[in-house]
Amino acid sequence: MMSTAEDGLPFPQRSWAILTLVTGLVVSVLDSAVANIALPTIAREIGASPAQSIWVINAYQLAVVVSLLPFASLGDIFGYRRIYVIGLAVFTAAALVSALSHSMAMLARGRALQGLGAAMTSVNIALVRFTYPRQQLGRGIAVTAVAVSIPRGRSPSR
Repeated sequence: MMSTAEDGLPFPQRSWAILTLVTGLVVSVLDSAVANIALPTIAREIGASPAQSIWVINAYQLAVVVSLLPFASLGDIFGYRRIYVIGLAVFTAAALVSALSHSMAMLARGRALQGLGAAMTSVNIALVRFTYPRQQLGRGIAVTAVAVSIPRGRSPSR
């Protein structure tokens, strides 16, 4: 017989856990979309060149790519939940830094810090594995996939 830790959480806890994971995913995807869409306007307002403004996107992506595997490994060592919660805190604090920035350099630093937070929250799929019973794991993955796709929406027709 499997223990609860090996075969998911009981129903009420599972609902709250997946709601937390889905909320984090939606906020992360929305944040990236909003930042990318608003970047030309922000650059124009600050008076930044296209070369300067592209680093806002590059900083985020580089931070995620460089730190994704190390944070996944830290999740194995220290616990996925702990890494996820720290990642949410870092992501949120970095969003505040980004929102309050008055230069492209500061915005790029804030976005790089957000990338680190996003990389830490990427352990969410491991948390899904421990949240759902084995026979419902596909359902958990589907719920997170839908959560990622909703904020992106549908591309307008040309």
